[in-house]
Amino acid sequence: MSINNYILNLLNIKDENIYIVKEIKEEMIKNKKYKIIEGFLSYKPEYCPHCGVVNESSDDIIKWGYRKNCKIRIPKQNNCLTRLILHKQRFYCKHCNNTFIAETSLVNRNKNISNNTELQIVEELTHKQSEKDISERTDVSSSKVDRKISEISSHTVLRHSALPTSMNWEEFKATKDTKGKMAFIITDNDKENIFDILDSRKSNDLEKYFLRYQRAERNKVKHISIDFYSGYISLAKKMFKNANISIDRFHIVIQAYNALNITRVKLCYKSNPYYHKLKNYWKLILKNENDLSSEKKYSKYFRKEMSQQEIVQFLVNTNKTLKTTYQCYQGIINSIKENDFNKFKNIVLHKNKSISDKMKQALKLYNENINYIENSFKYDINNGIIEGTNNLIKCIKRIAFGYKRFDHFVTRIFLIKGTLKGWLSSSPIFNSFIKNYCLPTLFDKEPKMMNYSSQVGQITSPFLITNRSLHLGHLSPVGLYQDAYLHLGKLSHP
Repeated sequence: MSINNYILNLLNIKDENIYIVKEIKEEMIKNKKYKIIEGFLSYKPEYCPHCGVVNESSDDIIKWGYRKNCKIRIPKQNNCLTRLILHKQRFYCKHCNNTFIAETSLVNRNKNISNNTELQIVEELTHKQSEKDISERTDVSSSKVDRKISEISSHTVLRHSALPTSMNWEEFKATKDTKGKMAFIITDNDKENIFDILDSRKSNDLEKYFLRYQRAERNKVKHISIDFYSGYISLAKKMFKNANISIDRFHIVIQAYNALNITRVKLCYKSNPYYHKLKNYWKLILKNENDLSSEKKYSKYFRKEMSQQEIVQFLVNTNKTLKTTYQCYQGIINSIKENDFNKFKNIVLHKNKSISDKMKQALKLYNENINYIENSFKYDINNGIIEGTNNLIKCIKRIAFGYKRFDHFVTRIFLIKGTLKGWLSSSPIFNSFIKNYCLPTLFDKEPKMMNYSSQVGQITSPFLITNRSLHLGHLSPVGLYQDAYLHLGKLSHP
């Protein structure tokens, strides 16, 4: 292998028609230090792109000088900013008297950002970081990163042919351009990933969405886990006749939790002699009584050694309403922990006038949805996946300091969560596409060359497919969606 090939391999440039000048310079550009690599691009063209004449001799096409100083941005080398100054060969066709310039797979026509850098931008979008951080890492403008997100989000990302048999429904605060500022998220409980995200949680919009699926398909849904929102319950009963609707256990507990906590807070007025104790030991009051420690430790508020059990026992006995509300709360959380629905039902149906008004409201809510709560005891399904996803969504939004456009926000969620992995890997069309038309990328050890004269048409940008990336679900969905879906839009959906 020649020195030139070693340099090309080091720079991950697959075009063997580029010759690199051995001298590497350093230059300050906009107060940034760059490694400047100079190279020449030249080859014998097969035909003229203008008139189509085949180049058989010097009587057809000849070399016609160079287009010099084409500044191409390539990925960092050893964490150093790097630019390639490429001198492209010009050609002259003697038949049509037109000139044209040599082209390379390193960079697309009329662009100065290399395809490897484009891939790096897409790969960086799969991590939790702001667009400004990505632009600094890839040495491009933040507008370029924004345009890349727009390119990916310019079409519908997910088109499912079937609904999951076990679903979770939830909403989250999205962007200002959504209907009602709340977005609706569906997760697949079996695959443990996002199924889809809608820009509205209104019943009419959700009904239109689910009506896209045939009744036979909707009847295959077995379980739906939701919160106490009445709109979701009525929609689930209407659209999914065979589904078992369950109220998520977290939302069951949080009702009683908030009721007890509000009862405690109402007693935290400064004229109350137990004000400081109720305020500082709130965690112990809300804790499961079976998890309280019996070990005695010194308490500065009681000025003596007391165990957690003794502290809680003392505090709840300071007020009758607090005591009965506390006992009701402990019965609810322990019945859920023990999976004892009969015990839970007895607590809900038992009328106790001494409990707080907030706890009465919680018990009334339980009683109205007792059948759906029973399903949560009967079936092992919960909203853990969707609540964790909501936490991730909040993290993405916080890191980016908010989003203005809903499509950009959802695209980042899909990229970071790796939602496209299962959809693409299960499609025979895209699997065939991966097998036959993979471009060399920044991450491939043994990349395949793209067949630019393929039957499906010319690919205008590279995409990202490796065994490693397909397994991790970070890189391959992005690139495959970017090229196969955007540029080959005529392909049918799986």
